[in-house]
Amino acid sequence: MTLAAIAEKDFQDAVRSRGMLALVALFSLLVAVFAYVVRPTGQGEQFATEALLSFAVGPFLVTTLVPLVGVVVGYNAVSGERESGSLKLLLSLPHSRADVVFGKVIGRGAALALAVLTGFLLPALVLFGLAQTGALATFNVGAFLGYTVFAAVLGVVFVAIAVGCSAAAETQRRALIGGVAIFVLFVVLWGFVTGQLLDAASGLIDPLPVSQQQVRVFLRVSNPISGVELLSSAFLGEQLFTGESVNRQISAVSMLVFWTIAPPLVGLWKFDSDDL
Repeated sequence: MTLAAIAEKDFQDAVRSRGMLALVALFSLLVAVFAYVVRPTGQGEQFATEALLSFAVGPFLVTTLVPLVGVVVGYNAVSGERESGSLKLLLSLPHSRADVVFGKVIGRGAALALAVLTGFLLPALVLFGLAQTGALATFNVGAFLGYTVFAAVLGVVFVAIAVGCSAAAETQRRALIGGVAIFVLFVVLWGFVTGQLLDAASGLIDPLPVSQQQVRVFLRVSNPISGVELLSSAFLGEQLFTGESVNRQISAVSMLVFWTIAPPLVGLWKFDSDDL
C-alpha cells in the first residue's frame, strides 16, 4: 500500500496547488474562446462540435499545451525532492524507490487528468445550456466529453515521461531539460527526424517483409501525440476500432501504453543505481 500512499499524497498536493487551479481556469477559458470562434453565424446552422475539437481545440490546446503542462507537472517529481533533501526522509519510511517513481506517476497523472476533464467540463455545461435554450442548434455532448478523455490520456503519458526524466536526473534542471527535449522532439521534430531515419535505413528495410510505408505509419503512431490524434479522430468519426484504420488504432494504443510505462522504468533503473 506504500505506492498508493505516495500516489494519494502527490494527488492531493497537486490538486490543492494554485498552479492546478490556474490550469483548470486556463483550459476553461481557452475552450470557451475556441467555442465562440467556431460558433454558428446564421440561423439554422448546426454547432460543429467535431470542428471545434478537431480544428480549433485539438491543434493547440490538446497537442501542444497539454503535453507541455504534463512535462511541467512531472519534471520535479523526484529530482525536486532529491535536491531539497526530502527524498531521503521519504525513503526512510517503508517505501521502495519503485513506489516513489510509480506513485508519483499515478498521483500527478491523476491530478492533471482531473484538471483537464474539469477544464473541459465547464465550457461543455455552458454550451449544453445554450443548446437547450435554442441559442445553439445542436451540441454533441458525448463527442465533447469523450474527446476530453483522450486529452487527459495524453497528459498522463507526458507526466509519465517527465517523471521518468525526473527519476533519472540528479537535478531539477537536468530533468526539465530532458522533459522539454522530449516535448520538442514529439511536437516539432518528429516528422523530420523519422523521415531522416527512414531515408538512412532504406537499404536495411528493403529486405524485410515490411514496406517503407508500413514503417512510416508505425513511426507516426509511435508518437503519442499522433496516436491520440488518430484515436480521437476515429472516435469523432464514429469509427473507433472499426474500419480500415483499426490496426493503426491498436498500434497507437500499444504505443501510448509503452510511453506510459517505459520512461518511468528507465528512470527507476537509473534511480536505483544512484547513491543518495
